[in-house]
Amino acid sequence: MARHVAFFRNLNLGQPGSPTRDQLMAAFAHARATDVSSFQSNGTVVFRASAPVRTTDLVRSYLVAHTEWHDVSPVRPWAWLLDVVGASTDVGDQAEVSMYDARADFPEPLPWRPARGRVTVVRADRRHAVSVNDLPRTSYATPVLEALLGVAVTSRGLSTLQRLVERAR
Repeated sequence: MARHVAFFRNLNLGQPGSPTRDQLMAAFAHARATDVSSFQSNGTVVFRASAPVRTTDLVRSYLVAHTEWHDVSPVRPWAWLLDVVGASTDVGDQAEVSMYDARADFPEPLPWRPARGRVTVVRADRRHAVSVNDLPRTSYATPVLEALLGVAVTSRGLSTLQRLVERAR
């Protein structure tokens, strides 16, 4: 079974409205995922499953039934993560990667900067975007992309994803 990564939106382990790490791991056990590892507390989970989307659907259903959390959780193959991280080393320290499931290609020419500024989208397709924030330690891509695309978006700092890749090696 291939390795995948689930990116849970608005899930911060142990915070009000979010499950605990034990509840999250129980949800993955319920969905029969294997080799499950929760990374940090931000709702990023690496796992193995033969049907990863179905697995995360089962995890989400379990969490909705047993906790206050309810939101989306895009899932991507581990190889996709390696490709995105490897292809994004040139975008700088203030980069973030946003995951979403849109029905159409990114609607703006790249690089794209919204009228309100603060972030520039440098790469994008129908499933993810790589953005660079104007200020360090800020995250503007999620709300900008949600407004543009009309879908739920969750983002992680590129440095977080780089640490995840390094830890897994």
